[in-house]
Amino acid sequence: PGDMLILTKPLGTGILSTAIKRGLIEEDLRREVTTLMATLNKIPAELMQNYEVHACTDVTGFGLLGHLREMSKGSACDVRVFFDKVPFLREVKNLAAAGIIPGGTYNNLDFVQQDDEFGTHTRTDRLLLSDAQTSGGLLVAMKASDAENYLADLNKSGLSAACVIGEFVAKGKGKINVL
Repeated sequence: PGDMLILTKPLGTGILSTAIKRGLIEEDLRREVTTLMATLNKIPAELMQNYEVHACTDVTGFGLLGHLREMSKGSACDVRVFFDKVPFLREVKNLAAAGIIPGGTYNNLDFVQQDDEFGTHTRTDRLLLSDAQTSGGLLVAMKASDAENYLADLNKSGLSAACVIGEFVAKGKGKINVL
């Protein structure tokens, strides 16, 4: 409890990959998402070695919520995710609202939604957090006092999308509460 959750890359590669396959996005956005997917997690992984990291995983096919569920259940800690703090690639929210969503993302949401709380968030919001990522970022749990410095190090290294998206709040059943 008390750890901050840091995400090092924006979400949306699954939705954008589906849109690319359907010919629905402009060339500049295609290049942007391709560049992001080709960006390794090497720098965030190396920088985190300077801090006390309590858990870390890469966000890939199970989406943010699927991977976070493994962390929360494994630590027996409940988690808060601040939806408005989660970074998304541009156009991802519009594409999701239009139903451009990979099939695996629906399966991911089905897997996590029975245990988690979403408040007033829409099904589209839930799907965005469940988007099956290709070459997603790292999801890092570390104490709050280290999080600010880690983010500053990431920013200095050109990884400005990294941010705190939530926190481990208390021992419990590993429930995720999206606020």
